Amino acid sequence: MRILAFDCAGAQCAAAILADDRIVAVRRVEAARGHAQLLIPLLTELLAAGRLDFGDLDRFAVTTGPGSFTGIRVALATAHGLALGTGAPIVGVTAFEALAAGAAETGIAAPRLLVAIDSRRTELFAQIFDSAGIALSEPAMLAPEAVDAWAGPGPLALTGDAAHLVAPYLGHPSDPAWTTQADPAIVARLAADKPVGPPPAPFYLRAPDAMPARIR
Repeated sequence: MRILAFDCAGAQCAAAILADDRIVAVRRVEAARGHAQLLIPLLTELLAAGRLDFGDLDRFAVTTGPGSFTGIRVALATAHGLALGTGAPIVGVTAFEALAAGAAETGIAAPRLLVAIDSRRTELFAQIFDSAGIALSEPAMLAPEAVDAWAGPGPLALTGDAAHLVAPYLGHPSDPAWTTQADPAIVARLAADKPVGPPPAPFYLRAPDAMPARIR
């Protein structure tokens, strides 16, 4: 199976190709904005490095959020366009899943992992996983000072770009964060193991700032 995976949910534009259970190419550009201009050139460069064309792919994988509203929309719109043009399906992976799997792959010292994602507002997005990257809680949007009570007793490992916002409020020991952004290679591996369903939608925990007047 050949999978093209990409992530624009955070402060990056990143992509990877998985072919026959092996990562053959990875590209990453740090970018808090400008994903619409960066993504297609980055994917084209990546495919050239892997000596592939879009039509050679069996599946597209994309992070669905939470994270940057614009980045998520750019990534999903691109995935939908590529799927329409090639006939290959799209598999969605949440940013929580990708970050948890990355930490689990590295190794988690604590029995639980807190994935904390910066909402760029006063709250943050959080979800708890076990040391194997299996979800133990539903995603939540919380103020940093409320996370300790919500998470419950016991040590936590931390990962995600809001881990540093949570750490001062935890009333029990915690391990430091591993990464702040999803690894597109891990997104590809997760997507390889997921069933194909309906095309994925954005995963938001709060409403976008900009919406049509009829929706507001």
